[in-house]
Amino acid sequence: MGARPDEGQRPEEAQPRRGVIHVQARWIDPERGLVAGLLLLLGAGILYPLLQVLSVALVEDGWPTARPLLAFFGRPLFVEALVNTLLSGVLAVVFGSLIGVPLALLTVRYAFPGRAVLGTLAVLPLVIPPFVGAVAFQQILGRSGTVNLLLLERFGFTVPFMEGLTGVILVQTLHYFPFIMLNTAASLAALDRSLEEAAQNLGSTGFRLFRRVLLPLALPGYAAGALLTFIRVIDDLGTPLMLNYTKLLAPQAYVRVTTVGLTDVDGYVICVILVALSLLALWASKRALSRGEFAQQPRVGEAPAVRLSARGRAAAWAVAVVLLGPALLPHVGIVLLSVSKLWSLSPLPTVYTAAHYDEILFRAPHFIWNTLRYALLAAWIDVAL
Repeated sequence: MGARPDEGQRPEEAQPRRGVIHVQARWIDPERGLVAGLLLLLGAGILYPLLQVLSVALVEDGWPTARPLLAFFGRPLFVEALVNTLLSGVLAVVFGSLIGVPLALLTVRYAFPGRAVLGTLAVLPLVIPPFVGAVAFQQILGRSGTVNLLLLERFGFTVPFMEGLTGVILVQTLHYFPFIMLNTAASLAALDRSLEEAAQNLGSTGFRLFRRVLLPLALPGYAAGALLTFIRVIDDLGTPLMLNYTKLLAPQAYVRVTTVGLTDVDGYVICVILVALSLLALWASKRALSRGEFAQQPRVGEAPAVRLSARGRAAAWAVAVVLLGPALLPHVGIVLLSVSKLWSLSPLPTVYTAAHYDEILFRAPHFIWNTLRYALLAAWIDVAL
């Protein structure tokens, strides 16, 4: 005899009660729901604004069109801005590498007094916004800045550190090189040291060891830092505006969008090109990394660093001062500006005051609290995401 339908069940569970609708939600997966929520949030915050820009830049009368894009390349000013933007991004990466990679080697591979302090100082350029650094650099290295006034007084000439595109690249290089240093240092710290020892046993030392073994193996971290630097440089708006140099894509987009608006699509076309450049740089980085194999291992403890002699320690700090000293000039300039009442055509302020701190700390403290509130809220949201 076959089993009855309600066999093994309690009587009240054998048949559903009348008037009650039973819904089984087995298809609801918390993980999938979380992923869907995150995708919806990211889509609303990133994809939707991007689609809005594309709809303005590349859609005309409801149909896709490339006419605004072709018109962009027909404008000499925009072409010059594109070339300058690419040039600034590439040169900032090159010069930032000349600063960041040696500092990464010093802080990871060698042991000397003050190494931890050096690693902390190397990150300080990221603490201040780039446009604030531009103001301080202008006061220190500008046409009438401290350095040029001293050069004019002692030697009778000045150096145009902050003129035109040169000044923009200088400020951006000294502000964004920590991205290269931090990522390269992390990659160097995770390398398989047995490969380095094998190369040393085969006679590879010094710069040859770095060029043939260490740098290729640390390429993933270096590439990540270089990519971040390039993207941040080409998208930087504050530095060119503070230095009054607008022949770059970001300032041109800002000027067109804020002054002309939707009646002129040039600003939105520039935004599309900036996004395309960032995606192209990301693709190029992944393409370059996909061609190599990189031997890294999980860190179970910090590998022993090379202990330097007294002469080596002096040389290490000399290199650090030469590389890192210019990058810390804005911090010195900001401190001096904050306590100066009169600083004009003189190497240092001629009159000092604490009134600026009194104004901010006691008369307008809500500026500080608003900054902290919004920064903590943004940090909490980022951690949650």
